[in-house]
Amino acid sequence: MLWTIFLLLNGLLILVLLYSTRRRQKNEPPLDKGLIPWLGHALEFGKDAAKFLARMKEKHGDIFTVCVAGHYVTVLLDPNSFDAIINDTVFLDFTRARNQLLKRIFSLQLPSIKPTAERKWMEWHFHGLHLSKLNSSMNISYSDSSITENLEEMLAEIFQKCNAGPAAFWLLGFLLTHPEAMEAVKSEIRCLTLQDTSLQHPPINPLEAHSTPVFDSVLSETLRLTAAVMINREVVQDKILRMANGKEYHLRQGDRVCLFPFLSPQMDPEIHQDPQIFKYDRFLNEDITVKDKFYKKEKRLKYYTLPWGAGKNICVGKEFAVTAIKQFVFLLLTHLDMEMCDPEAKLPPVNPSRYGFGMLQPDGDLQVRYRLKMPQHKM
Repeated sequence: MLWTIFLLLNGLLILVLLYSTRRRQKNEPPLDKGLIPWLGHALEFGKDAAKFLARMKEKHGDIFTVCVAGHYVTVLLDPNSFDAIINDTVFLDFTRARNQLLKRIFSLQLPSIKPTAERKWMEWHFHGLHLSKLNSSMNISYSDSSITENLEEMLAEIFQKCNAGPAAFWLLGFLLTHPEAMEAVKSEIRCLTLQDTSLQHPPINPLEAHSTPVFDSVLSETLRLTAAVMINREVVQDKILRMANGKEYHLRQGDRVCLFPFLSPQMDPEIHQDPQIFKYDRFLNEDITVKDKFYKKEKRLKYYTLPWGAGKNICVGKEFAVTAIKQFVFLLLTHLDMEMCDPEAKLPPVNPSRYGFGMLQPDGDLQVRYRLKMPQHKM
């Protein structure tokens, strides 16, 4: 028995030594193994990946390799070089990372939705804005040709599931805490509804019949600030990575490559001025057209925000998600009066443990009150 334990401990020690003796070879990215053998930076990475990777970027630059629980991960933070990773299907593979992510995110036991008692909707009701909660208190049956399903069903079927719910929470939260943004969106929506009332058969979804550049800019800015996906690949063959600046780095077979667009380009001050601040018109030109020209090192960026991934692995549900989020917020703004209980309240901070899994989750809530608009009440 003692001999068996000795052999196991000896084997474990050998494994630790093997992992901890890795050395940076010629033309490889800067290597940072951390202080703890094998474990490396796993604890700091898991606690707050954005903070950790920002520290590594400050220390090593736009590309570096870190040890995380026995795995060596090369992190690339130069958006001008992303295509070398995104478009490579020969030396890099995303199947394992994708399957792990799907298992981590979608293996959920969703709570059953029970209808609530009928309420007097002309009265003010109070609740937190966080949609894993809001749906259980809303049971709207407002008869109108523009609504094909009530809001509770939409909440239950769409906004509880992973990313769309938090996205809608942050979008509404930014609007409620930034009156100028709310007024700009309401003004745009008001113009749409006025146009549709002149039609004999108004469309079910006015957002599909008209362009909404202001609304789209608000959504893009919301996603820039709160979408924190990691794009991961496994190196299945040794690869030479050519950066946009001409430098070349050797990537080892068996390592992993990670892009973290939240840190760069989304929060890069060289690309987005004052990146921590919500600016509803950040993605608008002066003539209220879509702004899509952003630069880094005087070179126009192909990827200036990446909430949906990119290339062949872009989120297949992007169009559906955008339509669903916008339609939901549109319904709230056109059929409900909604305001914060405390006009001075701020949005809650994000849960730092959620970096890398899509939309960030709020670590707290925003208390709001709402009531059904009177039929003659204009926005």
